[in-house]
Amino acid sequence: MTHIVIVGAGIAGVPAAYAIKNRLGPNDRVTVVSDRDYFNFVPSNPWITMGWRNRKDIAFPIDPYLEARGIHFVTQGLARIHAATNRVELADGSWLHYDYLVLATGAAPAYEEVEGMDPAQGNVHSVIRIEQAVEASNAYKNFVKSPGPIVIGAAAGCAILGPMYETAFLVDADLRRRGVRDRASITLVTPEPYIAHFGLGAETETKRLLENALAEREIVSMCNIKTTKITPGNIHLTEYGPNGKEIAQTTLPFAFGIYAPAYQGIAALSLTPELTNARGMVTVDEYLRNPTYPNVYAAGICVAQPSFVSTPVPVGPPESVYSIQSQVDTVARNILAAIKNEALTSALPQRAKWLSDLGETGAAHLAEPQIPLRNINLIKQGRWVHLAKVEFEQYFINKIKLMPGEQRLSAASNVATTVQRLQLKKEAGGTETTRTGTVARRLEIPVERDANYELRALAKTLNVEENAIAATLLNAALKDAKRYLGEVALADMERARRDLILAELPENQPGVEFHGGGT
Repeated sequence: MTHIVIVGAGIAGVPAAYAIKNRLGPNDRVTVVSDRDYFNFVPSNPWITMGWRNRKDIAFPIDPYLEARGIHFVTQGLARIHAATNRVELADGSWLHYDYLVLATGAAPAYEEVEGMDPAQGNVHSVIRIEQAVEASNAYKNFVKSPGPIVIGAAAGCAILGPMYETAFLVDADLRRRGVRDRASITLVTPEPYIAHFGLGAETETKRLLENALAEREIVSMCNIKTTKITPGNIHLTEYGPNGKEIAQTTLPFAFGIYAPAYQGIAALSLTPELTNARGMVTVDEYLRNPTYPNVYAAGICVAQPSFVSTPVPVGPPESVYSIQSQVDTVARNILAAIKNEALTSALPQRAKWLSDLGETGAAHLAEPQIPLRNINLIKQGRWVHLAKVEFEQYFINKIKLMPGEQRLSAASNVATTVQRLQLKKEAGGTETTRTGTVARRLEIPVERDANYELRALAKTLNVEENAIAATLLNAALKDAKRYLGEVALADMERARRDLILAELPENQPGVEFHGGGT
């Protein structure tokens, strides 16, 4: 019997638990440990701040969904990992023995690196945790009654810069809706050497598009900036030149501010020798396992990533939900491979991909591979991205909430039901037409000659266009086929479906508008 312990119940931890449990034998065990009893879809936290989401929309108790899959859940903080003896020590003094350990702890904000940045001090706000986003939302509601200068920024070394841009655009959109945008200036403060650097260092079309988007919305940007101190009503900044030398110091007054800190590993991880780097992030090899402790794996933002490029002010390497899910899949497959003494799968190269909501529109970013040299680096802009991000939020939350067995369809054949519906429609004098406006890539599917005649004859009999009945029957047959797939295969199919949609959607809709959904 194999026991796998996963530390963390977030965007990396829960999907990892699902994927690993699906592939284990009936006598193997999976235990999830977290200091929080809920799952939070963190990318939607900025929407909480704007009042566009409620807490219950993106955060919910996770125990029922883990328990339904036979996954044990322990609500305790991590005290220490005793990797030499394969044991985890929890905050209440209890212990867990493991055969394999997955670290999906996320990271801790390094507020102490900038005096006055900790939101607990009341100077600026944060949206890292949902409780902080709720507090920021309450403060924002008071702010809009008497607007003033807004500063949205990131500290030196910050690795996740997308939410900073997104928050600036969301604030702009919300203030315009309220009719008070002219009473509130917005300044974006970033350690990046230029707009849309994102820690990747490729100066491409992304830079021009985001610069234009900021200019159109009258959002002032300041680059190569190190935030040195935050006091009530003032943010103290140091500007650096391309050579890394200090140019000037300035003080920026503000009435409302949201800041993204740099990250470091949670304290419990650094207590284990040779597990983490200097910032407490878990060091891994290309298989996402720790080199010293090969039965310890990691996924998510707790993984130590190298900086891709040197910048005058430090900028961390990026992460996204997309890349984290790729890591989760690699970890799950490699643990099962290790159990079976099979070859492991490399996690390289990685893709960096994320969606940024710009209010009514949005921007989709892609860098592939994530680790240079990249052969793709682009941005797509338009309303479709805004809609796609909404759809992705719902897709991910529904995936977490999906109970085992709910993938199963009714025993009645979908093909039979479809034919009966078409027969009734014909008897009522109706016709079935081919659907148009789809964004999916059209497939040319050859069929045997007899099947071709059968299909055309059926279409004629039911008074249905040939293309329409072929598409309808294929859709029904796919639903029937899914009934015969196990949970592991269904999970793999859903992941492949998501990847296909993400890959094809931008290319099919390069314009301003998108009238579909999903990502």
